Amino acid sequence: MENTAREMISAEETARRNPMRPPAHLPRDAGSALSTFVSITSPRLLVILLSIALALRVYVGQWSYWDAVVVLALLAYWPLNEYLIHVVLLHFKPRTILGRRVDFLLPQTHRQHHADPWNLERVFIPLHIYVGAIPVYAALAWWGMSEPLVLTFATAHLFFALHYEWSHYLAHIPWCPDIAYYQNRVREHRLHHFRNENYWWGVSMGAADRWFGTAPKPESVDRSGTHSTLGLH
Repeated sequence: MENTAREMISAEETARRNPMRPPAHLPRDAGSALSTFVSITSPRLLVILLSIALALRVYVGQWSYWDAVVVLALLAYWPLNEYLIHVVLLHFKPRTILGRRVDFLLPQTHRQHHADPWNLERVFIPLHIYVGAIPVYAALAWWGMSEPLVLTFATAHLFFALHYEWSHYLAHIPWCPDIAYYQNRVREHRLHHFRNENYWWGVSMGAADRWFGTAPKPESVDRSGTHSTLGLH
């Protein structure tokens, strides 16, 4: 009778009782995983913007070794970028300053993501973040970076952002390609969600966790018990 009762539990209820087990409706093979990914606004927008930036970069030409310098510099910085955004912005805790409660939309949506990690609507970059990228590219041009290098930076930046979205998405669906890199990224991100939210901050890249000692052996870290609430209630 006990086994029969377990079989009758819905996927949603199973996921609620054991959040490390994804519900049945999520993609479970390569085809459905890819089709779902490209159907979501943020990845689709990134693909479009990346295609435009790459086409413009090829059209403008004027290649130099500085293009490689820009790409390699962004690649070296990206792990730190993910780490700082996750630690400082996404896990920002509301506080009272001069009698006023201070909180921001981005950490609010991230707390919802921790509370409901299998909800794909909470997984991807919020669309209002894209607006903030425009001043960044404009500032690079204003500071004297040539048009070809601004386009190189934009292309690389959009590529890394798309890779971030893909890596994060894989951690929140049952399917993962048979590639050790992605399997490790999925494993560490799920440890962040389901073991202790104070470790394993990297998503698409984990180098910064090695730099700062926040990727310990899982058995050496206690379960926090606050991974779904981030300790706020």
